[in-house]
Amino acid sequence: MTYPQYKEDLQRIHESEVYGKAVFATAARLTRNAERKAKWLKLHALEEETLARYLAHMARTGQPVIEPKGWELKGYAEGMALGLMPWKLAMRLVRDATGPFQEKFLRLKQNSGDAEREFFSYVYAHEKAIEAFAVKELANAPGSLKAVDSLLAR
Repeated sequence: MTYPQYKEDLQRIHESEVYGKAVFATAARLTRNAERKAKWLKLHALEEETLARYLAHMARTGQPVIEPKGWELKGYAEGMALGLMPWKLAMRLVRDATGPFQEKFLRLKQNSGDAEREFFSYVYAHEKAIEAFAVKELANAPGSLKAVDSLLAR
């Protein structure tokens, strides 16, 4: 696959997953509400799964893996804030944080060939699932983790 931002977009997957793992694990550790803790942990599991898929994709395609700098620390700091702030505010921040990642992951999906389409479709769907979770939580709608669970069941 070749387009000008390809390598940057691909690296953003790695950054996103390292960041997300740290955010959600930290938020889970700090929240006192057992139901919310379980939700944070489910999001953490999705990030772990996506990171594993990313690393497998990189190995399968023979591309170098560059460890992201500073993303884990940023995730810890933001996870601390999310774990302590009011739930509605945390959900607005989670929802809004997915936008920049979605833009890059959609570009990867749209520019992918047949051999990579399934992987990049999964990566994009994973970010949409996090957004859907936050949107449903903000609306107090049931089944906020449905899309996340669906991806984890694959």
